[in-house]
Amino acid sequence: MNVRYTTLGKAAGIVVLVFSTIAWAAESPTEAIRRTVQQATHILQDPANHGKEKFKERIDKVRSIVEPQFDVQEIAKRTMGTYWQERTEQERKEFITVFTELVQKTYSGTLDRYNSDVQFFYDQERIDGKFAEVDSRIFEPAQNKAFAITYKMHQVNNRWLIYDVVAENISMVRNYRNQFNRILSKSSYQELIQTLQTKIKELDTAPTSVSARTPSAG
Repeated sequence: MNVRYTTLGKAAGIVVLVFSTIAWAAESPTEAIRRTVQQATHILQDPANHGKEKFKERIDKVRSIVEPQFDVQEIAKRTMGTYWQERTEQERKEFITVFTELVQKTYSGTLDRYNSDVQFFYDQERIDGKFAEVDSRIFEPAQNKAFAITYKMHQVNNRWLIYDVVAENISMVRNYRNQFNRILSKSSYQELIQTLQTKIKELDTAPTSVSARTPSAG
């Protein structure tokens, strides 16, 4: 192997990494949301990804784009509230895995609504130190209605990541935390995990056309 070209290759890789880091650092909260939405909708609107037989493939592609924009550990921590401190490291990892799967399966059924007619608007951005909020709207012509969504974000390693989504004034984190805390106040952590796993199995067998809603865990 040519040492010179190997060295150049490594140098090029470092340059790409540095510029990628700079790009992430320079990206505003709104730009981060807009980029993610554009990439996800491009996948959903691409005719090559259409069809019921490609549902899982389509969702997996969207997931690869959307998931890195979320701070899944922070979201899981906030949904468990004060009970998070009582969990072992192994239990925390288990909860993050199960909870993330629940959220993905809960909302994946609604993604196909975002066809070429849906419009996205970004109204306002508020930054307070390492925290930010992005107000947006999704307009669905079929329903002739706009839905308000606020993304709550914070900076992690120079990147803006989402730690909560507020849809029509309903916080995803608060909604889940209320449900989980009701279970944990009366039962055990193991009971909560079993409840979530049961809900995941129900979602696996539910028709993909069913509109998603935050599941009742109690």
